[in-house]
This record gives sequence, structure tokens and C-alpha cells, in this order.
Amino acid sequence: MSRFALLLVLLLTALTAGCTGLPDTRGPFPPGAELVSDAAKSFASVRGVHFAAGVNGVLPGFPLRQIEGDATLDDGESATGTADVQDDNAGGGHVKFDFTVKGQHVLTDLGAGPLPDAYTVSWFLGAHGGLKRLLDGVTDAKTEGRENVDGASALRVGARVPAAVAHSVLAQVDADVNVKVWVSDSLPRRFVRLWAQIPPPDNHLSPVMIELSLTKQQA
Repeated sequence: MSRFALLLVLLLTALTAGCTGLPDTRGPFPPGAELVSDAAKSFASVRGVHFAAGVNGVLPGFPLRQIEGDATLDDGESATGTADVQDDNAGGGHVKFDFTVKGQHVLTDLGAGPLPDAYTVSWFLGAHGGLKRLLDGVTDAKTEGRENVDGASALRVGARVPAAVAHSVLAQVDADVNVKVWVSDSLPRRFVRLWAQIPPPDNHLSPVMIELSLTKQQA
């Protein structure tokens, strides 16, 4: 995959903002499946978001280290931000660059190029986007506790995403994925954070940890 085609895939993955303190495990809590379902319904109407993401580990074909920016479905679909990716041409190092996406075209400090349909903003945001599909596909959801996320109370749900669902969102994934989904404690329920543990392609590698934070959501 080209560096340009990669950029919108990066919108899916994960986070620089974190939780504070230990989770409050005193219940009772709403059922996990109900929390994720309600969050999925509200996220379907989100048209703009600030995202912050990070990847810990090596996922072949997906060299993302960190990314942060803003994406919107309005005005022809666009995204802007900064990315940090592994670069084999940099002697095993990494490259940081700014990017701007407009529709199916991307411009970076390193050049410009077209984007295939699978990596446009609408592939991830919106009622039929990848993040909504991921939430819809969650199984075995269990509410684990309450935490502070980005200054607000959120409920943490542990769950699993079947391989077929995960692969439909991120093509490099071919196995079931353990996830934690944070849903706003206040109503309406909002999808605010995601942590995913992707099994390694072989036993000699460690699992890949992906985290995603979604703030400043606009419907």
C-alpha cells in the first residue's frame, strides 16, 4: 500500500489522550451490550471529529506510530493533521509529516496522490463507516467500570470484535480482536475511546496495541 493510500486508514486507529486514575468498579452498571449499542447509534450521526491515535507494536503493512487531526464528512469530505510513521527508507527510523485530505486526494509534505474508495473519510465516519460497523459487530460486551476520560466520566466496556468485522475495517487484521470501548456516562451515550489488542501474525511477535480517542464530535 502506498503512503498516500495509508493516510485515511490511519483515521481508524488509536490515541494520545488517556484515562486518569483507577477505574471505579462499584456497580451496578448498565449492560455492556446496551452501552455499545447506544453509542453506535449516536456515533452514526457524527459528521466531524478530532482524532488522536497511537500504535504500539508492529503490524505488517501498517506503519503508523501516531496520528492526530480533524476529519469531517461536510464540504466534500476532508481531514487535516500530522502523522508519524515507520519508514524503511529511513534506515529503520520514522518520518513525521503534515497531511491534508480532500475527497479522494491527499497532500503531504512528501508529495500528493489519489486515494482509493476504501480510505476516504466516509469509509470510517458516518452511518455506514468502519467505526460504526466495528461497534455494531462487538460481542461478549461486559461493563468493567467507570473512568475519567478527557475530563469526563465514561463507562469502560470489555468486548471482542470477530475477525470478519475487524478485517472489514482494517484489512491487515485477520483474527478476533480484544477491545475496550469507552462510552460517555452522560446521555446521550457517546463513543469516546477505543483500545484494541491485535494478535501477532506469528508467535515470535508481541500483540499490537491500538488506541483511539475521539473528541469534539459534531453531528
